[in-house]
Amino acid sequence: MKNITPFLGTAALLLAGCSGSGVTVRGDIAAGGSGKTIVVERVVPTGARFVDSVRTDRNGNFNLFIEQEPGVPEFYNLRIAGGGNVPLLADASEKIVVRISDSTARRYDVTGSAGSALVQEANDILAQADPVARKQAAAGFISRHAGSLAAIVPLYQTAADGSFVFADDVTDVVYFGMVSDSLNNRYPGSPYALALAADVQGFENAAATGRLLAENMDNVVSFPDLDLPDALGKRHKLSDLGGKVILLSFTASNLPELKILNRELVEVHNRHAAQGFEVYQVSLDTDKAQWIRSVAEQRLPWISVSDQLGGDSPAVRLYNVQKIPANFLIDREGNIVRRNVPPTEIEAAVKELL
Repeated sequence: MKNITPFLGTAALLLAGCSGSGVTVRGDIAAGGSGKTIVVERVVPTGARFVDSVRTDRNGNFNLFIEQEPGVPEFYNLRIAGGGNVPLLADASEKIVVRISDSTARRYDVTGSAGSALVQEANDILAQADPVARKQAAAGFISRHAGSLAAIVPLYQTAADGSFVFADDVTDVVYFGMVSDSLNNRYPGSPYALALAADVQGFENAAATGRLLAENMDNVVSFPDLDLPDALGKRHKLSDLGGKVILLSFTASNLPELKILNRELVEVHNRHAAQGFEVYQVSLDTDKAQWIRSVAEQRLPWISVSDQLGGDSPAVRLYNVQKIPANFLIDREGNIVRRNVPPTEIEAAVKELL
């Protein structure tokens, strides 16, 4: 007689694995949903992580079980291979039903999950075309649901036009702080809440730096020094240009208007370089190859530097750069005399200082 103990042991382990807490998801893709692969991703502050995948049956139906610890909701994507995506915010033990119109997932209905319904509401707000109405609706959503992780969606996700809802006004940090306080009280230790709290602290530090800079701007201030590498790895200090009129420029190689702005700036530079005008351009790129290619193609005659940290570059915090392009005009004595000089006014402003 065969020994069946190992088999029984394996079966017991399988049963134990299935008896844990988790989320049940079932649903269907109504049109053309037969044989579609759906990939499940858990979305964490550092990115999306693969969890599982399932293939729909010939009627477009699917069933999933996602293991999840109770206590804190988690974000998931149901990504249809070659198609769209359905975002979920699920609590452990929820039994979620998802009805998807077709593989594009442009229309879908979610029941059995309050958090997922709020995420869908937030995404509907982000789809609004009017930026003013969109921001008003997003602010109202956050005020009503600050204690839900769904409030993170309008803070960080881009709208239909590719812009962020809360990005241009320094007072927008209030919304981040409101959600952060609520989530850290309700879900202490949650990676989502901790990441948001860290961002809020960073915003507050940047705002403090900006206030100091703004308070002194009317009386001119000495510039904070930078020390960054060029495309060949050679480091350049901003202070090495002391005694010249300097335009400190912040940009990025993927900025649509970059080449036009630089082409005009090259002409200004060439006309006044001999009199002591210099440009120190900081590119907020993360792709080094793309940045180097951009510099080479434009044949820029000035110092071009980048640490490939993008918006996390210390230079951004040091100069409180809120958006790009941005610039600071520095006189021969090392004082910041203007910031964000419009392109049409740069040459006149430079000539006044030479």
